[in-house]
Amino acid sequence: MAELNAKELIEQGDNSAKFQDYNKAIEFYSKAISINPGSSFAYFKRGSVLAKARLLNQAIADLNNCIVLNPEFSFAFYKRGTIYQAQKLFKKSLEDFNYAIRLNPDFSLAYYKRGYSYLHLTSYDKAFADFNKTIELNPAYGNAYLHLGNTLFVKKNYDDAILNYTKVTRLDPRNARAYISRGIAYSNKQMFKEALNDFNLALHINPDSTQALLHRGLIFSSMRRFENALKDFQSVLKLNPDMADAYNNRGIVFFGLKDYGGAINDYNKALSLRPNSANVYCNRGNSFYAEKKYKEALLDYDKALSIKPTLEAAFLGKGNVHASLSRYAEAIKFYTKTININPRYVQAYIGRGNVFMKMKFFAKALEDFTLAIEISPEYAFAYLYRGIAFKAEEHLDNAAKDFNKFLKLYRRRDPASAQVKKWLKKMDIEPIY
Repeated sequence: MAELNAKELIEQGDNSAKFQDYNKAIEFYSKAISINPGSSFAYFKRGSVLAKARLLNQAIADLNNCIVLNPEFSFAFYKRGTIYQAQKLFKKSLEDFNYAIRLNPDFSLAYYKRGYSYLHLTSYDKAFADFNKTIELNPAYGNAYLHLGNTLFVKKNYDDAILNYTKVTRLDPRNARAYISRGIAYSNKQMFKEALNDFNLALHINPDSTQALLHRGLIFSSMRRFENALKDFQSVLKLNPDMADAYNNRGIVFFGLKDYGGAINDYNKALSLRPNSANVYCNRGNSFYAEKKYKEALLDYDKALSIKPTLEAAFLGKGNVHASLSRYAEAIKFYTKTININPRYVQAYIGRGNVFMKMKFFAKALEDFTLAIEISPEYAFAYLYRGIAFKAEEHLDNAAKDFNKFLKLYRRRDPASAQVKKWLKKMDIEPIY
């Protein structure tokens, strides 16, 4: 009779839990345990509800009791593993997921959760294998595709990441996270139109998504649509006035608008919220550099490097400061450090090439500008600078080709394009564009 009463109490607890009345559910499960202390299922049920109530240590204690009473209960190991995950004890969670899988080799959720822990531990190959195993066992489980996409994303395999995010949207067309993730992958491929479309879809599903607004604002900023970017970042800050990224990103917009004081104010606010952000120090350093406050700029670049010693943008900034102060040997040293960290950093080749120009080392300058063009064939100013170097070496045919290539890519009527057209006419060559 006692066993029957315990079962009834567990059923009543289940009913309360269904309506999220966790206190009442815990009360019923506790009564069941007092009637039948050997009921592993009662401990499991109470532990599960304690976890939902965020009473994680008590939940673990109940699951420990459940496992002692029933060491073959794979779901108890799985549940305890998810709690360790919630506590960010990812290595500890792996032990439980491993045991759950040993007990039940077809436990798809255990593979999924183990993959999630591996992803956080940067064991990407193991995460990749577990998410694929999850999909093999449960091809309709959208979260497995989502995190498989995230694993591919961190490995910079954006094309395959996009394919997996797309599978999520087909399984669940209202999954805003999938659209945001795919949008970020598109933006990393410089596919801004596709990225904007995904962020718009995410915002149609959830108009208050700060992540969608934040990333759409970044796309607008990259496209120099600064007013649109400002609106998005303002919306983020209305939703979350303490989001450091929003201040940092709005600072980037102010920088693009040449409002360097406004940028510095936003970077200051971002740093008050996140004092150890190397990127924000670097960005503030760029604003000080633009205001020709070279001492302050160098202090910020050094601070950024003390936090993140491999931050190539900070070395680039130091190179720019020394170049502006005509300290050419120092400038070359920092541009070269930038390139050593990131051999595809176009601005470092441009900066070093321009220093070589000032030193009249035209052959070295030509080499750097050519490398910049090989890395980024659509970057207009690389052709402009190489054209100037060819002109200095009196290779006028090559200079003319580069100047016309610059005009073709740049397509703006401003002092730079006007000057290039003057040079071409002085060389008795009609500008093509």
